Amino acid sequence: AELEEMQSSIDSALDQAFFCLYGLKINPDSCSEDDLAVHKNASRGDYQTKEQCADVFQYVLPYAKELSKTGLVKLRRVLRAIRKHFPQPPSEILVNNPLDNFLDGPDSCEKILCEIYDTHGSREAVLNVLFPGERGYEAFKKLSADSSEPYSDVYGSLYHYITEAEDTSPSDKYTGFVLKKEGGEFVEQSANLFKYDLLYNPLRFESWQRLSSLYDEEVDLLLNDGSKHISILDWRTNTALIQRVEAGRRHSRRSLMMSLILAKTIPDQVEMHELLALVYYDSVQNVVPFYDQRSILPVKDATWDINCQNSLKQFEKAFELLSQWLHAFYLGKLCEKLGQSPAKAFSYYKKAITLNPTAVDPVYRMHASRLKLLYTRGKQNLNVIQVVADYTYNQSTKENVLSMLGSSEQNDNALDDAEGNKLVKPDLLDKAWHILYDDCLHALGTCVEGELKHFHKARYKLAQGFYRRGEAGDLERAKEELSFCFKSTRSSFTVNMWEIDGAVRKGRRKNPNIGVSRKNLEVSLSESSRKFITCIRKYMILYLDLLEKNMDLWTLERAYTYLRTDKRFALCLGDIVPVGLGKYLQVLTAAIRDPEIRRVCGDVSTEQLLEKMFGVFMDHANMLADISTIPEVNSPELSESNLYGYIHQYIHLLESDVRVDVLEALNEKIRKRFKTPKLTNSNFAKICKHASLSWCRCILIKLASITPLPESMDTDNQPVPLSNGLLLYVDLQPDELLISSPDGPTQFKGLDMNWFETLARIKNIPIRQTSEDNMETAVTVMKSTYNFYRDSSCGTFPSGINLYTVTPSQASVEGLLQQAPGIVDTLDLSIPRKLLLWVYTLVHGRYCNISAVVKYCDEMKARNKRGTLTAAASSQVTPPAPHSSVSSHVTSKEKSAQTVSSEAQEANASAPVAATVPLHQEAEGSASLIATEAQKPSAVASQLSRSSSSRTMESAPDGGQGNAGAA
Repeated sequence: AELEEMQSSIDSALDQAFFCLYGLKINPDSCSEDDLAVHKNASRGDYQTKEQCADVFQYVLPYAKELSKTGLVKLRRVLRAIRKHFPQPPSEILVNNPLDNFLDGPDSCEKILCEIYDTHGSREAVLNVLFPGERGYEAFKKLSADSSEPYSDVYGSLYHYITEAEDTSPSDKYTGFVLKKEGGEFVEQSANLFKYDLLYNPLRFESWQRLSSLYDEEVDLLLNDGSKHISILDWRTNTALIQRVEAGRRHSRRSLMMSLILAKTIPDQVEMHELLALVYYDSVQNVVPFYDQRSILPVKDATWDINCQNSLKQFEKAFELLSQWLHAFYLGKLCEKLGQSPAKAFSYYKKAITLNPTAVDPVYRMHASRLKLLYTRGKQNLNVIQVVADYTYNQSTKENVLSMLGSSEQNDNALDDAEGNKLVKPDLLDKAWHILYDDCLHALGTCVEGELKHFHKARYKLAQGFYRRGEAGDLERAKEELSFCFKSTRSSFTVNMWEIDGAVRKGRRKNPNIGVSRKNLEVSLSESSRKFITCIRKYMILYLDLLEKNMDLWTLERAYTYLRTDKRFALCLGDIVPVGLGKYLQVLTAAIRDPEIRRVCGDVSTEQLLEKMFGVFMDHANMLADISTIPEVNSPELSESNLYGYIHQYIHLLESDVRVDVLEALNEKIRKRFKTPKLTNSNFAKICKHASLSWCRCILIKLASITPLPESMDTDNQPVPLSNGLLLYVDLQPDELLISSPDGPTQFKGLDMNWFETLARIKNIPIRQTSEDNMETAVTVMKSTYNFYRDSSCGTFPSGINLYTVTPSQASVEGLLQQAPGIVDTLDLSIPRKLLLWVYTLVHGRYCNISAVVKYCDEMKARNKRGTLTAAASSQVTPPAPHSSVSSHVTSKEKSAQTVSSEAQEANASAPVAATVPLHQEAEGSASLIATEAQKPSAVASQLSRSSSSRTMESAPDGGQGNAGAA
């Protein structure tokens, strides 16, 4: 309390002194920066010159030297105002700035600094590195003094205190700030303040240390924010960010080297060694955004090796000065990276555990490394087994194994020594290997118990351990272990992982059921965001592989869907989407081929699986060509041709079952997804053609199955054509219908032979109104046929469908059942139009001009869209009237322009009208309405007069205008 009272009195005295001497109030609440810059006061004195600012600074300086960093904040506005007159050192000093040359110059200066530190070099040696040349630092010092007079004291101290008072850390800004241009400018401006101070005070430890911290912070933010907000592909093409990272690391290293040389205390020296070691270590890690853990990996070349060696050297020096668990922990990791003896690495981990018995990190790393050594080099290798046995989690396990092997001490010979293997039986080595493997798994299991359940590193290593062992049930156990990271109570697949934070200490609960003495382990080492994203990627790739090995189709489907739709990690995991798709397709195609796998997947039907395959085709058609070549997939069975074969198989299955509705929906999806399939990909075009052809043939089969045959016709109930009407006949040639486009796969070519008999019966059959039982089906097929007519644009359709018309008199004379009737007019129409005309005749019981049919369907579709449910309106349908001079042996094309006009004129003179109803009501009313009209000509004539007054339907010839794509 007394100290606070004294501090308050000093502040008040200082405020009063400034006001009395300069008329300047330094209370932040009573003046602005502009007021300070122009020194407004009651006497209106002029304080805008450098001289007056220098006077103010000289008065402030003794006070600033005694203040803490928090206290300096009170002077921030005064210092800012002064800096407006001293924004930077004189230009003579900044020209060919020696500090910039040092930070960005050749790497040789780093070697020189290391030698100076190792040999305890002099102050002059350090200055010669910073200010090279014949005259060196003395010449620069004279230049700075001459150019800075008479304000040398201001230049020499102002920038140092500004950096103390100002916030120079970019971490306090918004996420992604450093990735942007303003972030880079902020770091540069903050760094300039330190460099300005170092130009006048090149041996100031605090400025070098804080400059290194600034650059290290910039690199850390660039990599962390970049890993979350920039994809790996985009990062590798962003040269500006890559150059900033490289420059930041270089600047940080050299600033740390200067800090290390200038550090006076042991704690400072240890800290500088540690930070410098971490800068080197960071450059050799396989983490995003530089590496993708798949194909883009660190190149272990000479540069990589040098960085590892430098990091090792700095950690060793730090460990010599002050033995800390973190130093031993990293020394063990670096020994592994450099391929040194596993025993040496394990000894460092053991030291780390001894120095910090509650830290989970060295425990995890020790037993993860032991496990890796066992599954990579330990099978039937006595020396490896002895090394691993010397660092067991349970002491009893060590004693048991070493006694089995006839040794109680570690064998120091080379790990590939084959002589020792001959002294131990193979089955004994195998038994020892399994005991040690279980010990490693048990140790890792303790790292995820209780409140350490989110220590995901150990879970990943456990899963990897089960996977690599590969014994009965291990694949399932590996999947279950890792599934903790990818599911939650609310979602069957999600990223259920959290960044490991060493600042949050939660002790693991002891398990009273275990007799072994245990320690409460806790997380002691925080995890960077880029390391966290890297872990997600590594675990995801392994988990997808485990799901595929376990034939877990449904979890793979959810994983694939998550990867496609998740927004939180979309940029981080975007390149793994093809991997998830490939694994999903591997299991999906295997289930389609193998009934046993389908049983494992829950007895799902082949059609359901093929439908899922079609969904993949719709979503990722452009990726199918490359799926089989993805390294994680590498499956020739997923070649593009094979994958498209499954789509053809699905279409063929739907066609075999005559699923008109499904094929219609399928064709609509394809049409919307691929606007121009012919220009997109040849395989896409084949799928489009096959789907359209199958839809066509299914409609054809439906029509053939509901078309009344002559022997089944009830002549009493069939309508008699009007006096000058025409009868429509159909003749199918099944052999031609069995031939499909040569573009389709050979195993699915042609129509199913089961339907051959149905089509073969349709030989010169008059098309009458279908039976009442089939009327609803006919109306449904009519809707689908109309959509087929409108939408079909792919492929060539079978040519074995012939339609022609005859007069009623010819039909009664010539005996239609025995031989073909006399042809009056062969209809030269496209296949979609023929099908539409056929089904219209089945519904209405009479032949009608194709243009009238199309117009009728157009109007019914428009009414249905408008929601009109009444059937009051009707359209005038004009069946063509035959010419009296035309014989039964003469044919005429409906698309002839002359026939069009003559038919239209005759039809307008004396043509009956077919009553029309909306498509959804035809099933109920068409049969009775047409039968009544046929039996009552007077009623028809009456209806003709009523309907023709309200609407006249345009009469056009068959084969004329229509859907261009369908023609």
